[in-house]
Order: sequence, then C-alpha cells, then structure tokens
Amino acid sequence: MDAQHEPLNIYLVRHGQTEGNVQRSLYVEKADHAIRLTPLGIEQAEAAGAFLADRLANERLDIQDGFGKIRVWFSPYYRARETAGHILTQFAKTMDTHSGVISYREEPFLIEQKAGLFDGLDEAQFKDLHPRESEDYAKHLRYNGRAYAKSPMGESRLDVVIRVKHVFGTIVDDYRTHNMRHVIVVSHGVTLRAFVMGWMRYSPEWLDAERNPGNGWIRHLRGSRTSGYIDEGYIHGHNAPLGDPAATQRHLENADAIFMLKPDRPGTVVPPGVRPFDPFAKA
Repeated sequence: MDAQHEPLNIYLVRHGQTEGNVQRSLYVEKADHAIRLTPLGIEQAEAAGAFLADRLANERLDIQDGFGKIRVWFSPYYRARETAGHILTQFAKTMDTHSGVISYREEPFLIEQKAGLFDGLDEAQFKDLHPRESEDYAKHLRYNGRAYAKSPMGESRLDVVIRVKHVFGTIVDDYRTHNMRHVIVVSHGVTLRAFVMGWMRYSPEWLDAERNPGNGWIRHLRGSRTSGYIDEGYIHGHNAPLGDPAATQRHLENADAIFMLKPDRPGTVVPPGVRPFDPFAKA
C-alpha cells in the first residue's frame, strides 16, 4: 500500500445530547458511564451516521479498489455505545455489513475524562467542599494551565491525552497491515480534544483554548506519516464552524505572556494571541 496516495482518514464523533447535558446535577446521583442519550441525542447520532455513510459510500464509488476498510472505535460509556450503534445502523442501510469492509471495536482508553469529586458540582460547591484542591485547580487556571489541573480522584486533561495515545499504535497498525483507511472514533468532548492534541502534536495551550465540540459534531484528520497529517476541522454538526480548525480556539487570558517554541510542523494551530519564540530566527 502506498501511504502517500492512500491516506488514513480519522473521523472524530462526539456522542449525541445526553441526560447529563440537559441536567448537569444528574452526575451527582448517576454514574458517568450510565448516562444515556436524549431523544434529540438519538437524532444527532443518526444524522452523524447518515452523513458518514453517505460520504464514505460516495468515496468508495470514486476510489473503488483503493478505498480500503472502515473501522469504528467507541468508548464503552453508554452514550458513546448508543451513538456508535445509531451510526452503524445508518451504514447498514446502504452497505453489506458482511463484506468485511466495515467493523467495530470497543475501546476503554476512549472513556471521558474522570472528573472525580468534581462530578456534578459547580465551582462554588467544589470550593466549599474541597478548598485546598480548589485552590490548586484555580492556580493552574491563573497561568493558563487547565490542561495540567485535576480534581481529587480525577484526571487532568493531559492524563487523558496520555491515555488516548495508547490507541494510536493500534490505529496505525490496522492501517498498515489491514488496510483500515477510514477510522471513526465515537467518544466524548474532552477525550476527542485530547485525541486531536496528541495526534496533531498540538500544545497544552491549544487544549486549554479549544472549545468543546457540540453533540454529534464530526472532526476530520487525514494524511500519513509519509505525507504528514492535516487537521480539516469540523465537517459536520449543528452550528459547527466547518473547515476551519482554528475557529474553535478562544483567546487565552494574557496569551502574549505564554512562552512556547514556534511549532516545527506545518499546519500547527497556535492559540490566538500567543507569540511563539523562534529559536532559529536571525538576530
């Protein structure tokens, strides 16, 4: 397989709307993994599935023998399972599911960030119940370090990046040895942002600045280790800014005071206002 001409395509799908999205306090009484989709969430999952099924069916007609295979990876949390199920149901309407072209796998590394004792609490409640931990969390926020901060019994966003990167080797190996050229990852807001950061080698500041995707939004990464990877941004979703990977970056407070090196890879997204230092610039 010539990776230069047959790129790997990764489609990152956030689950549809959930009970917890509608009522955040539900996380206090119901375990995170058991949160289910709402009727609107089901519609969003079906719409995402229809979009991907149509897109890949058309691409398969155009490329034919060079199309490769499709694999769906999903978090075992109920809302991601449900979303993946509705996506696969849409593929089943137009594709022979026994042809070996499409398959799916569950992946525990793709679960949402563990909020720990922060689950279901607003900032005032968290500060009241856990003042010491709250101050440490606030300290990281003051220095644009949300990616490093964690609540008790929880994970930081960088913990999620490290966890998600365990999946990368499997995706690349499947691409090289099994011709899995179209990978659909169904997961959660923080987890998908962590995936993009890890895959594209973005900075922790990018993760701090990146807004959460909407329910049912789809982001597209494509390329190969030979040609490099391109972040296409969002390609589907209600009110999603399509085709602009920088559109969901917010301006960090005191961004011009952040010290980071100028990215050495083309196409890297730098948060608005950050002025990277170029170590090779001539005086």
